[in-house]
Amino acid sequence: MTQLESKKPASLPPGDKGLPLIGESLSFLFDPDFGKKKLKKYGHVYKTNIFGNNAVIMIGAEANQFLFRNENQYVVSTWPKSTRILLGKLSLSTNDGTFHTSRRKLLAQAFKPRALNSYIPKMTEITQQYIDKWLQTKELTWYPELRDYTFDVACSLLISIDNASQTKLASYFETWVKGLFRVC
Repeated sequence: MTQLESKKPASLPPGDKGLPLIGESLSFLFDPDFGKKKLKKYGHVYKTNIFGNNAVIMIGAEANQFLFRNENQYVVSTWPKSTRILLGKLSLSTNDGTFHTSRRKLLAQAFKPRALNSYIPKMTEITQQYIDKWLQTKELTWYPELRDYTFDVACSLLISIDNASQTKLASYFETWVKGLFRVC
């Protein structure tokens, strides 16, 4: 979620905040066309209240450009309490300002061409292992296979654990992910 900050009060976009306390949370959760209906009724920018938080919803490429170009200027990211707890106080995602900027620069080193090139041999090895396995399988369920593949690549490169998808770490990670965006 993202919040806009302003030094002077601005006029809010059109929209409906729903019922007291719960806002439009139930519609958001149970109506698969919630977003489409709001877009049709109010356009690409509208206000609402979801999970006890007032929000301005911005849809489309222009909105994304505005958000990313003005990060930490007009826009501040916020997360549900459960997400903040699971990510931790020092997480890049839960911070902004100079701390966020310095951490982001540090992490950017891992994505420069020289670093990316150094990952290729290990990624190739893991990819070949999975391809060999898939070629011998008559039927594949893609989601669990690609989840395990991605987890194995990430764990091998980031924490030097091979075949991590076959360890207890994988089930712990899956439990953690389920809680990451849980609303509580």
